[in-house]
Amino acid sequence: MRLGKKWWVIGLLASILILMLLIRNKGILITKAHPVVIQMEGKRITRRFAEYETTGSGWFYIYYPENESETAHMIKSIAESWGDDVLSFFEFQPDQTINIVLYAQEDELKGALRIPQSQSAMGAYAGGFVNLISPEEHYSEDEAYEILTNVFIHEVAHLALDRIAKGNYPLWFTEGSALYLEYSLLGYEWGKGIIDEPPYSIDDMTYRFSSLDEQAAYRKSFLMVKDMIDTRGQDAYLEFLSLLGNGANFQEAMTEIYGIDIFS
Repeated sequence: MRLGKKWWVIGLLASILILMLLIRNKGILITKAHPVVIQMEGKRITRRFAEYETTGSGWFYIYYPENESETAHMIKSIAESWGDDVLSFFEFQPDQTINIVLYAQEDELKGALRIPQSQSAMGAYAGGFVNLISPEEHYSEDEAYEILTNVFIHEVAHLALDRIAKGNYPLWFTEGSALYLEYSLLGYEWGKGIIDEPPYSIDDMTYRFSSLDEQAAYRKSFLMVKDMIDTRGQDAYLEFLSLLGNGANFQEAMTEIYGIDIFS
């Protein structure tokens, strides 16, 4: 074998070995890199509300435009009523305040978080922050409170799960978990009576979630997480989150806690 070809083969084998190691340790890489990514995104978002007013209660600290004080204090009331329930479900004890940013308009939130204008959003978890939109003026006070309560619980669930599992999960899992919290605490079940159980596979949900029909994919994600908790209980679900946060690959952790055939 010529020397040049020999080194080419050695380089190829080394590249394959490195790729295999990266795949094998994907969970560890994600959990190590994720806090850095969140911190960088958080700093960018922070610059958007440097001049905002603030209010807070307990773990929750709310940033809001001066003309949104009424909605901000509504969110404060919701945090006092529901915040501890969300954190308790995850057995999550924060080591820092949970920051909430209130936006007056949906376009402002999309611009701050770089969400495409074609997507709809009432709130979003990003950069370590819970980001909420003030309900439109045509809603009554009771309707606005109900909307904000659902979105608050949903987004704080995203935050708690993310801090425990450190980003080491597919999108369907965090969306399904947030929807499950709405169901568990409020009795609200996404898509009930409207959408039949979609025929999506675990591979569809894990690798093609964003290209699926949005309502059907969210319905399926809720049903998958509900099935996990109904099958093994909340303790097993929390053990699963702990494994993810410690760097276990998602499928390996799923097999260890739930068995290989849970979604077959």
